[in-house]
Amino acid sequence: MGKLLVNRTWLVCLFFAAAFLALSCEPADPVANVESDSKKVAVFEGGEVTLGEVQEFAAQNGLGELSPGSPQYEAAVQQIMPTLIDFEIAKAYAQENGITVSESDVNQEIETIKDQISQQAQEQGMNVGREEAFQQALDQAGLTEEELRAQLRDQLPVQKVQERVAGGAEPSQEEVETFYNENKELQFTVPEERCVRHILFTKDQKAKAEEVKAQLQDGADFAQLAKEYSQDPGSAEQGGDLGCNPEVDPTTGQPIYVPEFSDAVFGAQEGEIVGPLETQFGYHLIEVTDIKPKSTQPLEEVEAQIREQLSSDIQSQKFGDWIKKEREQRDVKYLPGYKPPS
Repeated sequence: MGKLLVNRTWLVCLFFAAAFLALSCEPADPVANVESDSKKVAVFEGGEVTLGEVQEFAAQNGLGELSPGSPQYEAAVQQIMPTLIDFEIAKAYAQENGITVSESDVNQEIETIKDQISQQAQEQGMNVGREEAFQQALDQAGLTEEELRAQLRDQLPVQKVQERVAGGAEPSQEEVETFYNENKELQFTVPEERCVRHILFTKDQKAKAEEVKAQLQDGADFAQLAKEYSQDPGSAEQGGDLGCNPEVDPTTGQPIYVPEFSDAVFGAQEGEIVGPLETQFGYHLIEVTDIKPKSTQPLEEVEAQIREQLSSDIQSQKFGDWIKKEREQRDVKYLPGYKPPS
């Protein structure tokens, strides 16, 4: 089972993605009559799930206002019911054990969310203040601050349940080191990068490319010649600069450049003028201005990050085991058509 709770990090990502996936929230405008909205589609010792909650959850997750009995509704129910049941069981446990939140708790969570939204806005180059970034995020998510507060009042007790059940679970030092060694190359190693600039000529300008190369070898300014001659509008005004890149994009596994260009860049010496090189775009003169060698972050730099990630995974698993036992003990019963697959 994945994480049950919507934590504040999720809320921040939600705002920027404009996709609200709340586990529970205040009632929306009715999409059916009161009787059908209140119909119980699942019950268990200490709680229930209603048709209205299912429909509302579907709408908030981008599934639209679905009609019971349709194939789309049946498929949506299979996704929705496990999360709704688990959330309602955790809420029931909180109520039974006096686990509540104060307005101070809600205020603190709001301030933390504001801080994280502001930080992400800065990382994305958005020139906005903390409060403005928060308001923009609310607007993008289609929420008011009071609606967010209402949802936090509903969710934070469940978060406290998770903390009580699994909050102390942490990885051992051996587990941290094992994770680091197994993922060192993939997660903690920065591949060699090469900083490159080029001057692009059309396919009928090979002679001009040779002429410009001779000027460069005589000491002419590369950036000035790129601005004057390059047919690449994306880099010409930057003096031909293409930035610093690895041979392969680490997130997609795809080459950064076309094959001929890539071979030339990663086969060149720093400061060497390569070309004219023909590619599908025309003829290039290329210079590698800097070579940044491959580097690996030492364990001490990433240990806290690894420990946090593993703690989250362990706590999620522990909470998942707990909620599974709660489902069994509370004897969940479903209306026909609402029972999720085993």
